[in-house]
Amino acid sequence: MPFIKETIPGAKSFLAISDVYVESEHICIKKNITEKIFGAETVVLSVFYAKDNSFMVAPASEELFRTIHKANQQMLKHKNLAGDKSISIQELMLDNDIDENDRNLEFTIEEALHILKIKL
Repeated sequence: MPFIKETIPGAKSFLAISDVYVESEHICIKKNITEKIFGAETVVLSVFYAKDNSFMVAPASEELFRTIHKANQQMLKHKNLAGDKSISIQELMLDNDIDENDRNLEFTIEEALHILKIKL
């Protein structure tokens, strides 16, 4: 018997059309982006700059990123079988009064430096 996911009556369903989006207080990143930036790494470095509302993330092996940005270490979690990954930002959202709604996000990739910059 298949499991049917219930929805809240009147609630809007979210459709991710971006390769980077917020869902359930997690930044979700599609496989094509995670492969370019993180490779096979499962630990990342992250930093949030409230001034311009940007979240930057890089592989944990990028020591220069850690030094320059005073970054925190986080787990890059498996989101689904398609190879997408996610990073929990629940605490970040609470501490910085960031919109908790599921939504698509603007982002830029600095592939040579292995950095993903996300506008929250």
